[in-house]
Amino acid sequence: MEKDYAIARMEDVFKGCLKSKRLQYTDFLTLSEQKQFEKLALKYKSEGVKYLLEGEYPSAERKIAIVYPDFLTFREEELPIVALRVEGKNRFSHREVLGSILGLGIKREKVGDIIVKESKCDVILKEEMRDFLLFNLTKIGRESVEVHEIELSDVMQPEIKYKDIFSTVASLRVDSVAASGFGISRTKASELIKSGLLRVNWEAVEDPSFHVGEGDVISLRGFGRIKLQEIKGNTKKGRISIHILRYL
Repeated sequence: MEKDYAIARMEDVFKGCLKSKRLQYTDFLTLSEQKQFEKLALKYKSEGVKYLLEGEYPSAERKIAIVYPDFLTFREEELPIVALRVEGKNRFSHREVLGSILGLGIKREKVGDIIVKESKCDVILKEEMRDFLLFNLTKIGRESVEVHEIELSDVMQPEIKYKDIFSTVASLRVDSVAASGFGISRTKASELIKSGLLRVNWEAVEDPSFHVGEGDVISLRGFGRIKLQEIKGNTKKGRISIHILRYL
């Protein structure tokens, strides 16, 4: 039901663009929703509609979609995204920052990526939320903070931390690779997959025998995310040697 509602909202953006002949924007989309959006865009391509996904820096996870008629040219200054820098005296976490923002009544889809480094963080959000946050975000948890707008070009780049895992598997079935990457048994991995808790490249996979390939990203609810970085080849015993990145 939730997925159907998300798709309906995306459809409204395309229909709005066709009707108005003007640019239309979505709120911030999750990685899974971005995949759904790109599939939906194929349906409207023949009707003269183009789109962009933009989160303001290359590795952004949460992005908005810009939909516009193919006779228009999208200009960067039309992007309805701004960035705020939040600064305090002590270190705070992503969860604390997000919790404080949502605690003000702002919906999650209005907020993009949050990049935290020590006692400051950059928050990317829809322009319509800028003034509200500037005036109302005064604390992260119990600590007082200062908030000011920064240029999008000044947003801090996130530090991606991961652990290298080198392992061997009997096959490239997703349950085998997930078991190696998350440090659980294959039986446990299989049960979790059948329960609908796993995604490959942000799309749900419920078949433990599904085969994954080099570069695929696997996320398992409650365990985090891994990437099959490299398939190194077969061992003398006929197993497959793989290199996995487990994101921390």
